[in-house]
Amino acid sequence: MDPLRTANLLLEPLTSADYKWVIGLYADAEVMRYIGSGGPRSEEESRQRLDWFLDQAGRLGFGYWMVLDRASREPVGGAMLMVRKPGSKVELGFALARAAWGRGIATEAARALIDHAFEALGIPEIEAFTHPDNAPSGAVLRKAGMVDRGLATGPYGDVDRRYAITREEWRSARPPRRHD
Repeated sequence: MDPLRTANLLLEPLTSADYKWVIGLYADAEVMRYIGSGGPRSEEESRQRLDWFLDQAGRLGFGYWMVLDRASREPVGGAMLMVRKPGSKVELGFALARAAWGRGIATEAARALIDHAFEALGIPEIEAFTHPDNAPSGAVLRKAGMVDRGLATGPYGDVDRRYAITREEWRSARPPRRHD
């Protein structure tokens, strides 16, 4: 996996050295309120999930990126591209530490992953799911260019709001490139 850079962030591929920080993030009930089962994850659950991401990165070339503040290099969250089961579309996700909420970090990270998915990986479509009550995550996805496709069965069997963007939609929304 390639590291990614934005104006304010570094997105570094997950390593096992990052587990301790992410396990702490996933143990925060408020961070996990709308992710997965809607509650904090145990250390074992978190390790299994992170191992799964590392395996996926080795097989598919994408997975979990640590989101770091570019100036301080301190972690502020994680962002991911994943395929939950063979044949599924690529899904975008993110989880940020509470101190990073409301600062545009999730939107900036989501845009970086969308750009990377379409430019470098050639993925044809990306989707994301949010709990219907999770308005902040929906706003992030819309600001990142994703389109609200309505209610759908989400990855955990719940009725979630589904967002998606195709490579063609992404291309048409981008300003034309200048060739000097």
